[in-house]
Amino acid sequence: MARRRRIKKNTAVKILIAVVVIVLIIAIALGIFYAVNPEKFNELKDKLFPTHPNSPGGEDGPAVQPTLVGTLEMTVIDIGQGDCIFLQFPDGQTMVMDAGSEFGSTNTYDQLAAHLDLRGIEGLDYVFITHSDYDHIRYMQDILEEYEVKNIYMPRVADDMSKTWTKTVAAIEAETWTNEEGEQTPSSVFYTVGDFKIEGENWVMSCHSYLEEDYPNVKESSSAEIKNSVSPVCFLEYADRTLVLTGDSNERNEEYLVERGVLNVDADVLKVGHHGSRTSTIQEFLDAVDCEYAIVSYGEDNEYGHPTPELMSRLQNYTDTTPDGDYNGYKYIYETAKDGNVTVYVDGNGALRIDCELTDDKDFTLNWGEAAEASAVEWLLPVRRFEVQLAA
Repeated sequence: MARRRRIKKNTAVKILIAVVVIVLIIAIALGIFYAVNPEKFNELKDKLFPTHPNSPGGEDGPAVQPTLVGTLEMTVIDIGQGDCIFLQFPDGQTMVMDAGSEFGSTNTYDQLAAHLDLRGIEGLDYVFITHSDYDHIRYMQDILEEYEVKNIYMPRVADDMSKTWTKTVAAIEAETWTNEEGEQTPSSVFYTVGDFKIEGENWVMSCHSYLEEDYPNVKESSSAEIKNSVSPVCFLEYADRTLVLTGDSNERNEEYLVERGVLNVDADVLKVGHHGSRTSTIQEFLDAVDCEYAIVSYGEDNEYGHPTPELMSRLQNYTDTTPDGDYNGYKYIYETAKDGNVTVYVDGNGALRIDCELTDDKDFTLNWGEAAEASAVEWLLPVRRFEVQLAA
């Protein structure tokens, strides 16, 4: 059963005292402000805590920002030198793909949880773990303790890859969710081997990894190349748009999948493999998936030199092998270390919109037109960290 996060006793006491003091100060200040000028008070309240008719509680509902009905959302969260992707599908189902790490960013688990809270998420339909590296699983145990998860996708690797992975596997084995009868039901667990699909109403995620007979024996002593190469390449398709998700895929599995002929897709947005490593997102892979926008998730000033000059050069100099009427090459390359959270929206008509948390100079509205009411589009803003949200 999912459990709430536990905080050490001393820390909890200090936090409680600080919160009580701050709340008292704010309450007194707001009381004085309201008594002096109630109109200004209400104006400030509406600005800081906006509501919208499309929010779960209507005009008086909570100030959360759920995706519009019929819209696909993918947010590559600025989690530092790691990967963490939140997906809300057009039928309302949700997924967290990877959850780590804290290196190179202050956007730790609290900010990840805040992102889910702003979306009104109380449980998850899917958790997807691409591979067992720390920078992809650091907060996965926290996710499983905090939220009930119905379905879990994970690589087939040894349980003792690391202490963090061992704890993650234990959390997976203990995970349950509450069914319609109010009963605790064990989460369904699937190994990401071979070709498989996850799908809902009008959307499908087609994933490709090593076939059963070729899947490597991955253990703690395996090379980093082998550990990363079990990351599936997934094509998320909705309304004639395709988003490509890669984990830490590299030249080893990319060459394998290219040879199998399963990557020939005219896609749109690529989540670049392995944080922009030199040995990932090879030229043959780029030719096969044929995207126009790329997102690189990495931490500022990381010790690995990600994204590498070789990878950035491949993206910047890429041209379509076969002209297809789309933009020739990559129009924009988004980087979490510079742009913060990067969110991709696709509506039911295939209109595409990409928003950055920290930058507004990358033509952030792309072909977003008549799909939704203007008021709703204005409200559909990128989810920002709490301090940025309150300062806006």
